[in-house]
Formats: sequence, C-alpha cells, structure tokens
Amino acid sequence: MPPKPKSPAKGKKGKLSKAEKERLKKEEAERKLQEEEEARLKAEQEERERLERERLEREERERIEAAESQRHCAEVAELKSILEGNKNALYNMHEQRRSKAKWDRYMQCSGSPDPTIAPEINTYINLWKEDTQKSGIDVVLEESKQTLALIAELEFLIEDMPEEKCDESMVERYRETIVELQNLLTIKLDEATCILLKDASSMADSETGNLQLVKSNPVINMMLWGNLTKNPRFKSFEFEEQHFIFELPKQLALTDIAIRIIHTKYDHFSHLCRTFWPKKKKKPQTPPEEDVHGMEEKMDEGQGAAGESEEKEDGEKEGGEEEVEEKAEEPTEEKENAEDKGDENGEGAETSATQKEGEPGEGDGDAVVEEEDEEDEDELDDLDDEDTVDMRAYQVLGGVVHFDLLCLPPQPKQVKSWLMTQVTMDELKRVPYAADSNKLGLSLSGNMTMTMGQTLDPKAVANAAAAAEALGAPPVGVTLKLPDNVLFSEEPQMAYWSHDRKQWRLDGFVDVKFDEESRMLSFKTVNFGPLACIQDKHINMPFQSWELRPIGADHARFTIIAAIIEAEIEIKGPLCCFKQTADSDFRSELDDIRGKWMEPRELIKVLKNTGVNLFPEDDSKKYVSISEKDPDVENGLYQQMALTASHFAYSWSKWNTESGTERIILQGCEKLEDDIPLDPQPEGEEERKEEWALLMVSRERAMKLKMTEYEEEFSDVHAEGSQFHADLYHMVNDLSTEPGLERMRNSHYRFVDAVYQMLAATRVIAYS
Repeated sequence: MPPKPKSPAKGKKGKLSKAEKERLKKEEAERKLQEEEEARLKAEQEERERLERERLEREERERIEAAESQRHCAEVAELKSILEGNKNALYNMHEQRRSKAKWDRYMQCSGSPDPTIAPEINTYINLWKEDTQKSGIDVVLEESKQTLALIAELEFLIEDMPEEKCDESMVERYRETIVELQNLLTIKLDEATCILLKDASSMADSETGNLQLVKSNPVINMMLWGNLTKNPRFKSFEFEEQHFIFELPKQLALTDIAIRIIHTKYDHFSHLCRTFWPKKKKKPQTPPEEDVHGMEEKMDEGQGAAGESEEKEDGEKEGGEEEVEEKAEEPTEEKENAEDKGDENGEGAETSATQKEGEPGEGDGDAVVEEEDEEDEDELDDLDDEDTVDMRAYQVLGGVVHFDLLCLPPQPKQVKSWLMTQVTMDELKRVPYAADSNKLGLSLSGNMTMTMGQTLDPKAVANAAAAAEALGAPPVGVTLKLPDNVLFSEEPQMAYWSHDRKQWRLDGFVDVKFDEESRMLSFKTVNFGPLACIQDKHINMPFQSWELRPIGADHARFTIIAAIIEAEIEIKGPLCCFKQTADSDFRSELDDIRGKWMEPRELIKVLKNTGVNLFPEDDSKKYVSISEKDPDVENGLYQQMALTASHFAYSWSKWNTESGTERIILQGCEKLEDDIPLDPQPEGEEERKEEWALLMVSRERAMKLKMTEYEEEFSDVHAEGSQFHADLYHMVNDLSTEPGLERMRNSHYRFVDAVYQMLAATRVIAYS
C-alpha cells in the first residue's frame, strides 16, 4: 500500500513563533519584577514596623529608666533607713542582754570564777593545779564540768563580741586562757589516772585478775584496763557497755602496761592546727601623707638639688632598711627559740601554737609579723605531705578518743601484816610503742593512704602488718561504736593527732571496716594517743535547690536540698527549728536536734557538730564549684529577702549560674497562706509558671524579667508593665498586694535578723 500523505499542519504543532517567545519572556520578566517589588515593599514595611517597635521599646525603656533615676535615690535612702533602724534595734537589744548577763555573772554566788578577770581565773587554775586533795577521778570528773563551762563561756564571749568593740588583745587573752584550762584538765585527768594505777591491784576484777574500771560524766567517759596477770593467752578485752574492744599483741600482753581510753565529746586539738584558721590576706600598705607631700615638694626643686637630695635620701633609706631588718630578725629568732623550748614542754608548745595562730600581737610591727607568718605558712605548705589533714576541708566528728598505752607502776605487796609499796614518781608515764615511729608509720601506710570511701587491698594490708611486726611493733586492733547522735554521710575516716607536728594525720591505719547498721568501726593501728573520725566539711555542697516560703506573720520555712540531706529549717520570731522534709530519708542520728527551737547561731553550731554542715566558710570556694557573685550584692540581697520573708516566697533559678558575677537571678512570688508553691507534680507545672516570676538583681537595679524559668534561652528583657527599681525590696513592694505589704511592715526586726542569719550562713545564692 502506498504511504499515507502527511498532514501539512501536524509537523508544526507545539512550536512557538519567535514573537510569542519574546512575549512570554517579557511577561515572565515583568512578573519577576513585580514580585521583587512586592517583596521589597514588604521588607521595607517590616523594617519600618521593626524600627517603630524598637523605637517604642526604647522610649518605654528610657521612660522607665528616667522614672527609676528619679526615685532611685529615694528608694536607696528608704532602704538604708530601714536597715539602719533594724541594726540599731538589734544593737541596743544585744547590749542590754550583754549588760544583764554581765550583771548576773557578777551577782552569781556559785563560787565559779569569772574567766574574763585574770586574777580570778589564774587563782582558780593555780589552786586546782596545786591541790592534791582534788586529784581523785570522781572529783576530777565533777570539777571538769566547771572547767568546761568556763571554756564554753570564753568561746561564747569571743563569738558574741561585737565588731565595733572587738579588742584583739582581749580576744588573744581569752584564747590563751582557754588553752590553759584545757591543759589543766588534761593534767588533772593524768593525775587521777596515776592514782588509780598505783592501787590497781586492790580494784582488780575477781574473774580476770586485771584492772577493769569505767568512770564517766555526761562529757567524759574514761575506761581503764591494767595488765596485772600478764597472761600470755590474752588476746582482747571488751568494755561491753561502752562498746569498745581492743586487741593486744603478745609483746604487750606480757609486760606491765595499762590501756586508758578517754572518749570526750569535745575536741581540744583541732584549733591548734595551722590549717584550722583561714590564711590572712596581705593588706596593701600606702605611704604616709607626709612622705607623699615631701616627694612632691622635692620634685618642684631644681634638678641639681633634687639629685643631691635623692642620693642622700637613698643612702639614709638603705641604712634605715638594714636597721629595720636587723630589728625585725631579732624578735623572729627569739620567737623560734621560744617555740623550740615550747616543743620540749607540752603546755608551752600548745600555748605558742595558739599564739601563732591567733590575732597579731601588740606593737608597731604588726604588719611585718603578719607577712612573716604568711611566708612561714607558705613554706610549711611545701613541707606537708598527703597524710596531713587539711582542717579547712575536714572536720572532726563524734569527739576525740584518747587511746593511751601507759606504764603500770609497781603494785603494793602484802607481806604478813605489812603492806609494802614501792615509792615512785607521781607522774603518768606513757609507753613508747615503737622504737622508730616514722618507720612504723611508713610500713603501715606506705602508698595506702585512704581517701573517703576507699578500701585497701587485703594483700597490701597483710604485707604492711607483717612489715610492722618485723619492726617489733605489730598493729593493735581497735573496735568502737560511733556516737548515735552524729551523722556520717560517708564511711568514716580515721586520723590521729601528732603532738610534734600539731596536726591530724591519716597514716598508720589499716584494715578499716565500718558496719553501718551497728555503727561499729574497727581498724588496726600503731598510733597511740588522740584518735578521731573526720568528714569532709563540704560533702553536702553545692546545694541542688533551695526555697524560702512564708507560713504566716514572722513565720517562714527555709528548705535546702543538699547533695546528700534534705534539710528544712522553720523560722518563727527570733528562733529556728531543724526539721527534715517529708520526702527525705529519716535519719535517727538527728533525733536529738529535730524539733528543738534555738537561736540561729546556736542551731548552726549544733548542726555542724552533728554532721549536717550546710554552712560554707570564706574559703570554701576552693573546695566547691560555686556560682560566685558580687559579695556586696549577694549580702544585700539576703538582707532584703529577710525584710520581705513574711509574705514573699523565693526559690532558686537555673539561670543564676549563667548570669555572671554581677547579676543574681531567682524566682519569687507573693504567698500569704501556708501552701506549697513548688508543686513537683506535672499537673502543677502550669500553675507554677503563672505564679512564679523571674527576678534579676544587680548593683545598679532590680527588675522582673519577661521570660520564665522554663525558657530555653536566657533574655534580660524586662516584663511588660513592670518598672525598674533600685533594689529587690522596692521591686517586691511593687509586686505585692496591700495585705502582703501590711504583713511586711509589721515584721519584727528579730525575725528579720533570724532569716538573714540563716541565708547569710548558707549562702544559697552562690552555693546552689
């Protein structure tokens, strides 16, 4: 078949002419130009709107800042007046209390000396020291109550001394008296022990034939064991009621020795440590005004005369400096000689150590002495080893156990009708257990110094014990029960007191075991003398969160969620009460202090001694990672929080750690009823968002932020409708209702002071 003819129009279908292509291209270009124009106009409109919005915000901010600047001085003056009024009221109240206490002390007819009057306290010390009739153990234990009361009275007077009337020479005299009383108590306990050991055979136990004696009072518990039988099969002895067990090696079981254990609730050693006191800060010395004016006058003179005078002055200054250095070296050498003599005598060593650690003495060279002390401390830092306990980082808990190895004096012998007694010196003799204590300490510890919670390798322990036994002094086993009223948050760590170095040390302890349920602690050691358990001061720091919530008029609840414990402190009027939160683990060790009302300063001291240390010190930032803030702003914030604590609640904020050192951020809301503003349940989250506001405080101003705690990014934009204020106090006034302001105005100054003391002592702003 022939091919079909092609349609003339089919081959040209779908093709555009050149004119049509030009037209479409032109339309597309016009459309793009129109879209670009519309986008440009839209962007210009948005830019105009943005600029207008920024202008309005800037004008609003300028208006607020202008209004703030107008009332800033008035707000600062008002706050200062309120704080000054409370300060004066507190000062007058404390002065009246001190005057009344002084009068009551003067009128006291108990026969107790006044420790602040040197003749009275010196007479008391000398009379008791020389009175041999008062050396019996029962008399000593009874008299020790008065001695410890005098020490506590002096310590309270030092703490209670106002800064305005702080007399350094008086404080130093009080501290010297405290050391003298502590040494006197030690001497009398030794004398009483010596009397008991001389007549040990008459008090021997009928079953064992050895001396087994226990004497105690509420503060001192003395246990005495005398080896009268020298039984080679003897291994250990237990004071059952006191829960104390010791194990003796065979070398000691065959000798005339006695074991004395004195468990005291007080610690008379730690304050003798060089690391117990914070290091002094060097103060920059400015030249006298006369020297400055003299230099200016000389500079105005001719250059030639000035050159001659400068040469003369340089020569005089060099000679003067040499004379000053020679004069400064003389007392330093005398001081070193005095310390060397003091090391030979126990009392003198303790007294010299206390004087060295106390405040600078009298004289014109105080600044030079301070600098020399600091240089000595820096040099001693290099000499300290890893076994030295830093008392700035650790504290003694549960008192001190004096574990002494004593010489048993010859006992009276009955010969027919005669009682023959060998005359010996009336002095308690301690038995040196090791020929070379340094070698023994190294053999027992070596590289096995334990840190908190660390356990030792059993093979290493066995090797160390074998090495110690080879040196002739195998370790002595000790098992004791820790006090039931002391909280150990981690496994206790043992330390012994080195009289030569005046420090607590960790070496010489092996095979340390602790049963948490029975609270029994066992270990082996070659160290005789004062022993103690230590714990990290900052184990509960930094805090996880905190909250200050009002309960009623002059009534608030302060909650701290620390690293280990959850503490709740109720503040009512001038008194405070420790409690635990409902969700926290119940600790029976805190039963003695839970629910007892006391003043803030007393509560802080009791909590520290119990093992609940929530109170950082000035140098605690060396041991804890904190959100350091401007100290003046932080302290001022605590004062203002205390002023408003009756009606306004505060809580921690996660943004505080990211706001730098100059700004402090916290949450706040008004609470007039005793409810729980912090609802941990998810259904209470929205309500909390509405209740709580973020507050930012700096040295310049305080303001409410627009953002909330739950935002993802931080913004310092202030909340709409809010105003800038000079301080937190006036910002809270602006956010409060009239009933809340009325309650705040009626707050008692002693309640305000109690809240401030707890906030300033815990420093929750920086340590959370």
